[in-house]
Amino acid sequence: MKEKALKSGNGNLFKNDVPTTGKLHLTSEAIYHIPQAMNLDRKETKIMLDEIEQVEVINFRVLKLIPITNGLQITLRDGRDLKFVVNGRKRWKKHIEEALTHRRFSDSIK
Repeated sequence: MKEKALKSGNGNLFKNDVPTTGKLHLTSEAIYHIPQAMNLDRKETKIMLDEIEQVEVINFRVLKLIPITNGLQITLRDGRDLKFVVNGRKRWKKHIEEALTHRRFSDSIK
């Protein structure tokens, strides 16, 4: 099955508590984080939709006090949490959840 692009935008992925700048791409099969060339860690991250357990909006805090409302957390079935900084986190959450619903529905009718 060929993947269909659903949403793309800037997105930072936290790896070992360090934000890795890059682009986030949601397709009909997976979510991809592609780091910018200037990052030390240039390894692409691929999250298959089948691996996702839950998607939540979260807040990051500046100086542990001031909430910044641009966080998205994806919990995988194996218990790992992946944290992203994105613009329009509620729209990202909605698009991911719609892709998950469509994917699960498609799998159930096969």
